[in-house]
Amino acid sequence: MDIDPVEEFDRLSIREVLDHDSRPTFVLDLDPDEDIPNASNSTILPIFCNTALRLHERLLDDMTGKASEESVRSSEQPSHEDFKSWATGFTPHDDSKDVFPQSFIYRGLQWTGSTMRQRWRLISGNLLLAPHMSLHDLSSGPPVEVTTSAQMEGSTLATSTTLASSKQQQSLKVVNVPKASEGSSETTGSSQSKTPLTLATPERAVSDWTAPEPKGILSPHLAFARTVDWASTPLGPMETWSPEFRQVTNLCMSNPHPAAIFWGSDLTMLYNEAYAAEVAGNKHPTLMGTGCSGPFSELWEAVSRLFAECARTGISIRKENDYLPIERRGFLEETFFSWSWTPVYGGTNKIQGLYNAPFETTQQEMYRRRMLTINTLGETVAHAKTVKQFWQYVLDGLEDNHYDIPFAILYSVGEGEEGDSSMSSESTISQKSCSLEGAIGVPEGHAAIPQQLDLKRSREGFIPSFREAMRTREPTLLRSKDGTFPEALLEGLNWRGFGDPCHEAIIFPVCPTNGEMVLAFLLLGVNPRRPYDEGYKSFSAMLNRHLATSLASVMLFEEEVRRNRDAAEAAALEQEHLEQQLALQTSRLRRMTELSPLGMCLISPDGVLREANDRLFEMTGLPRDSMDELSWMECLTLSSMQTMHEGWYRLVTEHLPWSGELQLKNQLSSPGMFNGESIDYWVLFAAQPEFAADSSLRSIMGSMTDISHLKWAQGLQDQRLREAEETRRQQNEFIDITSHEMRNPLSAILQCADDISSTLTIFQSKATSPPQEVVESCLDAAETIALCVQHQKSIVDDILTVSKLASNLLVLTPVVAQPAAVAECALKMFDPELQAKDITVVFHKQPSLEELAVSWMTLDPSRVLQILINLMTNAIKFTAGADKRIINVAIGASVDPPLNPVSPEFQYIPANATTAPMISGGDWGIGQLLYLRFEVQDTGCGLTQEEKKILFDRFSQATPRTHAQYGGSGLGLFISRQLAELHGGQIGVTSEAGVGSTFGFFIAARRSAPPQYRIPEVLLPFGPNISEEISHTQRIPLQRRKLESVIPPASLVAAQTGSTFNPKNLYILVVEDNLINQKVLVKLLKQVGSTVDVANDGVEALALLEETHYRKEGGRRLSVILMDLEMPNMDGLTCVREIRKMEAGGKINTRIPIIAVTANVRDEQVAAAMESGMDDVLSKPFRIADLYKKIEVVLEGHYTVSAV
Repeated sequence: MDIDPVEEFDRLSIREVLDHDSRPTFVLDLDPDEDIPNASNSTILPIFCNTALRLHERLLDDMTGKASEESVRSSEQPSHEDFKSWATGFTPHDDSKDVFPQSFIYRGLQWTGSTMRQRWRLISGNLLLAPHMSLHDLSSGPPVEVTTSAQMEGSTLATSTTLASSKQQQSLKVVNVPKASEGSSETTGSSQSKTPLTLATPERAVSDWTAPEPKGILSPHLAFARTVDWASTPLGPMETWSPEFRQVTNLCMSNPHPAAIFWGSDLTMLYNEAYAAEVAGNKHPTLMGTGCSGPFSELWEAVSRLFAECARTGISIRKENDYLPIERRGFLEETFFSWSWTPVYGGTNKIQGLYNAPFETTQQEMYRRRMLTINTLGETVAHAKTVKQFWQYVLDGLEDNHYDIPFAILYSVGEGEEGDSSMSSESTISQKSCSLEGAIGVPEGHAAIPQQLDLKRSREGFIPSFREAMRTREPTLLRSKDGTFPEALLEGLNWRGFGDPCHEAIIFPVCPTNGEMVLAFLLLGVNPRRPYDEGYKSFSAMLNRHLATSLASVMLFEEEVRRNRDAAEAAALEQEHLEQQLALQTSRLRRMTELSPLGMCLISPDGVLREANDRLFEMTGLPRDSMDELSWMECLTLSSMQTMHEGWYRLVTEHLPWSGELQLKNQLSSPGMFNGESIDYWVLFAAQPEFAADSSLRSIMGSMTDISHLKWAQGLQDQRLREAEETRRQQNEFIDITSHEMRNPLSAILQCADDISSTLTIFQSKATSPPQEVVESCLDAAETIALCVQHQKSIVDDILTVSKLASNLLVLTPVVAQPAAVAECALKMFDPELQAKDITVVFHKQPSLEELAVSWMTLDPSRVLQILINLMTNAIKFTAGADKRIINVAIGASVDPPLNPVSPEFQYIPANATTAPMISGGDWGIGQLLYLRFEVQDTGCGLTQEEKKILFDRFSQATPRTHAQYGGSGLGLFISRQLAELHGGQIGVTSEAGVGSTFGFFIAARRSAPPQYRIPEVLLPFGPNISEEISHTQRIPLQRRKLESVIPPASLVAAQTGSTFNPKNLYILVVEDNLINQKVLVKLLKQVGSTVDVANDGVEALALLEETHYRKEGGRRLSVILMDLEMPNMDGLTCVREIRKMEAGGKINTRIPIIAVTANVRDEQVAAAMESGMDDVLSKPFRIADLYKKIEVVLEGHYTVSAV
């Protein structure tokens, strides 16, 4: 992705920016942390020089102050001291520490400076421009500061590449521009200039020292060179030297830097004065004119390959900081040189010799290596925490410098004979002893490092030197020359570094900067290949100061640790006292907690149970080693665990108290037994957050109170309340159903009675006999009344039976009868209804009857018959509307209870524990006990699993739609279950929705001898016309018809209607599913003179509505709809909602008057009917006059009835 230019610019370092600047630039530290060794007051030591300055050696020397005195004196420019004063000075006008003045002219450049953060001084040199220099000259060609050698004519500053990096091949050449008065030349690329430089003949300098009579003053070195017997060397006499060779030797001798010529195959040497002083050492003057391999034999093996390579290839060779062991001061010396070899051809096409330009870098390398040791030591001892550790870390820090530290011995100073390194206030030597802390380069057990040294009495080894160093408190140099360094004591060592034995050593009396005591002696061997010069002394002083500073820091830390330890001990004593008091109080509180009936606990903020009393573990059953987060919640049930999580959030997040009721899992510590059953274990958990001094949450304190008995009582109360509510609901539902079932026939009875009364009254007033058709009509009305009364009687019988069962007043009457005959009698009762509904009944006698010779049995045939009639009634009811209408009835017997039926899907309803069988006693006899099983299988609509669960409950039907579609009170199967269980059996069912159902039950009976008398029919609870009782509630094939009146309209409605209301003008739609009520109501409406249409349910009513004038022009007239509520397929409430929806959608332009005619007359039922869209509600039973009055009131709010 793209990088922001500003962000990219911020990544540039100051070094990179300055290195790319063509101006010579350096940086000074105005506030250095420590002095740099060998730094004289006249030099400038920059911390950074850019590439442009580093590549210009002469300018770098002039800037730092390392240029030769002759060069400085010959210059007419400001001195280096002036330049240094300006570069390091501060402005007197403010405290910004900026440079003043802003610029300074030095060595032909204008230097400008700026100060950053009052510490870093950045100084850059800029070329001085001549007055006649054009702007074109400044912008064309290479920068003036960096030019080619052809453009540098007239420069007074020589160039050199000796100190340049091996990676930088281009030299920086700075032009020394003369003053304006002297004129200047333009750089045009030509060798000529407009103002030519005057080249004079030197008066004092020697132009050619090899001439027979050289002119000028010869330096001592040149004079010496002329005295060498060159004739005896491979070079021959000077007068025979070629002009080219003379020119090379003059160049070498005039070079102010060390330079040498190796000529010929013997590499005969000729070198200048600087080479003799800085490189040759005591090898001069014998080295002049000799071969290289002899005088430099110590390094010949290392450099011979370089000579041969350069002579063979003709390619110059350059080496940086090359290690060269040279014996030039009486010992083999470790030196480092940056040097080069350049082939010299001497005017021929063959290499005649090599030109060597060495620059010694020994001091820089020594400084770098020794500073590395100081830094390593500082990093190592920084890990020390005690003085004892400090000594070992000192040795570890010195271990890596093998050359400057050939060996090291460290003794700590302590009291008496012990090797303790702790501090002491005494400083007298008589009380001191030294203990060996370690050594480097000296093997363990060597005579030079005994474990203990006695500073008072012993005079062996280094002990006298230790005493002297303790006195002076300064590093002391031991020399073998003056006998202070016992070389014999260190015989047999494998010397580190170069392997040469040491002849000098330094004793460091280690004492902290914050004290006067000497705590240790550090003996370091001096590098045998380096002189103990000023650089070495600076290194020793820096090392000594560093040891003192670091030791003081460790001692301060150790003292602080000691004070902290003392304070901790005092605090520990105080804490022990407080803990004793706290333990006493804790013991009291713990005894109170253990004796408390409450479960108490302490929980950490992360949910770990820290403390709890025994009572809590008894209540929860938790293990005592439960230490996981929130693991104490495992004793809770799932629902209570969710409650506890919510409470825990309130405690630890909102920091608020919380209490709640929690249920524990079923543990062995159940609180009690009630009627042999355990109760749920409930506790009241109350918790309070505890805070620390900084208001952070410290812990959660909680307590548990057993409220199981209270919750059990509360649950029992709630259960009884729910049971009472359910009983009330069932009773209300039963009352609604019973009311509906009883009010429906009451309406028919009342209306039929009115019909008979009004009809006979007419003929009575005329004193004439009624015609045959009137008599038949009255007889039909009387039969309807009889059927309605019989229906009401069956409902009352069911209610009485349930009442007796609830009161345990129902008893069985044992009678000797044939079970198969009882079953056949039940089927015979339904013959007319089965024929009318086209239902086939198949009766099966299972082989078990013959196998067990079942004939006469003692049982209660009336109760068995009652169960069979209930099952047959349901089978007929649910099979009548099916495509396949078959009912199979079977009877069988077994010795044992038939609890494993043939069909695996068949399930018996578990017997009620409170129902005791009544199959024993004197009237039951002592015959063999057998079990009779009856089964009724139909092909009706079937049942779902949910519907089967509630079938045998009191006042229950399969679905709420069952009563609306099929009628009934919901008591039949409940009564059948109770009767079967009283008879020592059970009842069950298997069913599949859409396929059919199989109801079966078995009873217990005893074998008996045939009776001596005939069983009277009166013992059977139903007469021969029982089928009529059942069939009157069943639906007949749906039909719609107009009924014509056969008699004049009744006068009973004429007196109650207004002059504008004429029932004869009414077009009434009767929507009623009960055929008897439908028949009677339509007959009476026709007698009044109204035109009547009939629909059996809501679906037919909506279909008929499509044919009326409300939906199409010229359709049949419709004045009002009389709508029943409980109907199959679509009930009245749904139907009226659909009609009102059509009116709201614009499908019907005017509102249709609709009156609900129902037996559901409770207030909420009436309100529901009105909310669904009914205009009014008429309750059953009702008279025709009341109906017409209701119609008149409703129609007055809609429209006036027109005469037909």
